[in-house]
Amino acid sequence: MTPQETVVALTRHIRGAVRPHLGAWHGRTISGTAASGDATFAIDDIAEEAIVSFIEKEKLSIAYYSEDKGLIEFGSSPEGVLIIDPIDGTRPAVAGFESCVVSVALADYTADVTMGDVRFGCIQEIKSDQMFLAERGKGAQWIGSDGASTDLRLLPITEITKAPLSYEIVARPIEWIATALGDIINDASTKGGCFVFNSTAFSLTRLLTGQLAAVLDVGARILKDHPASRDRYVELGRGTPIGLFTYDIAAAALIATEAGAIVTDAHGNSFDSTRLLDTSESNLKSIVAASNSTLHDKLMRAVDVGVAKISIAEKGL
Repeated sequence: MTPQETVVALTRHIRGAVRPHLGAWHGRTISGTAASGDATFAIDDIAEEAIVSFIEKEKLSIAYYSEDKGLIEFGSSPEGVLIIDPIDGTRPAVAGFESCVVSVALADYTADVTMGDVRFGCIQEIKSDQMFLAERGKGAQWIGSDGASTDLRLLPITEITKAPLSYEIVARPIEWIATALGDIINDASTKGGCFVFNSTAFSLTRLLTGQLAAVLDVGARILKDHPASRDRYVELGRGTPIGLFTYDIAAAALIATEAGAIVTDAHGNSFDSTRLLDTSESNLKSIVAASNSTLHDKLMRAVDVGVAKISIAEKGL
């Protein structure tokens, strides 16, 4: 198999192992704490076991990096590194909802590898047969449930008031998320629609399907801009701030970008220089993604205004 074929095969293998357990009560059991600090569910353990079984069966000389296990090497000289979130959207998965995916990205294995070094990405929906692929510089592809390539449907919407969008709240202080995104949500909720999917990778692929026009996660920006908020993040993370890391977006950010979407952090910066194999607090990420540059610019201005308001709220705590 080519490296790209290997990524696709691994993605399908993980999905095959996990799918029978969607919505099952045994999958809800908390089995530990991930390298990121987030809770590990029993269904996550099943997914991680599927990664190892595939790599060992195929006798791959490769490293992989995941939320639950961190960095693991197979072979004396790994030929590349797989950045894997075997279930992005574990909470939806244990509930049996659709917003859960397998995410696998491939990059060269170097000490200073970054998001800009990701060469190939694959997202497989767990509950359906849809898949999303991208190779850097060669565009993105949406494979429908019938196995055929489907035309991308990035929305031309440029007004926040008409934009369907998603945002993230897990372990983010909702009181400050509401302040930062309140105007955006109020503007978009009626004619556009506002959704919480608990899966950034799933949300980013909705830009390709035309179901969303924007994806927002401002948690890490609030933490960086307002250091006094850290204690609250530690409280909600049960001991450590948790949020968006590279394994969540390594594949999906490449896919969305190659499809023509605009994807940056919530300060408007590119992810290209972001350290790929780092789940330290300093590498927590935020995201603002949109189906076109005009909408992205408007969202960035609104986020700037919203996050600035939090300084007033902090004084009252």
